[in-house]
Amino acid sequence: MSKARIQLAFRHLIDAGSARSEFEKVVFADSYQEFRLQVQAYNSNNHYTTYQQVRAAVPQADPGLSVRVSFAIGLYVNELNGHIPGLVDTLGQPVSFVDHRFALLDSHITDRSQHRIALTYLTDSLTWLDTVGNYLLLSTIDPAYSAEPVDTFLLLMQPNLSICSYQPGLHPRPA
Repeated sequence: MSKARIQLAFRHLIDAGSARSEFEKVVFADSYQEFRLQVQAYNSNNHYTTYQQVRAAVPQADPGLSVRVSFAIGLYVNELNGHIPGLVDTLGQPVSFVDHRFALLDSHITDRSQHRIALTYLTDSLTWLDTVGNYLLLSTIDPAYSAEPVDTFLLLMQPNLSICSYQPGLHPRPA
C-alpha cells in the first residue's frame, strides 16, 4: 500500500520591516527599483501613486506588472540553490523547492516602506508517511516502491506553510 503524495507551499513575505537577511534585502531593493521602473508603462502621467491604484485603473497591470517586476529577482532565487530560506526540518536541514511564484502585494512610487512582496516556494512531490503532533513525517521516496529503508525528515507545520497538492495513496483492490 502506497502513501499519500503531497506538495508543500511556503510563502515568504518580504517588506521594509522584515528584510533582514542579505537575500531579503537585495530582493526587496531590486524589486522596488524594478516596480518604480515598470509602473511607468501603466502610469505614464503619474496619476497614481500606489500599486493598488494602478491595478484598479489599468486592468492589464494585474498580473502584468507583477510578472515584469519578478524578472528583477530571478538570479537571487537561483542563488538559493533550491533551498527555501527560513524553512528547515527538525535537524536544521533546509527544505528544497522546485519552483517559486512571485507576487507584488503592494507598493508606492515614492514610499518604499509600502513595498510588499511574497515569494511562494513549491516543493517537489513528497510522500506523507505520518503526522506526529504538529510535525509531518515526510520522504522524497514512497517506501512501498523501495526494497531498502527510505530517508525521512520531520517538518513542523507553521504559519505560511501549506499542503497545496494532495494525492491519496494507492490501496490494493480486495480479492
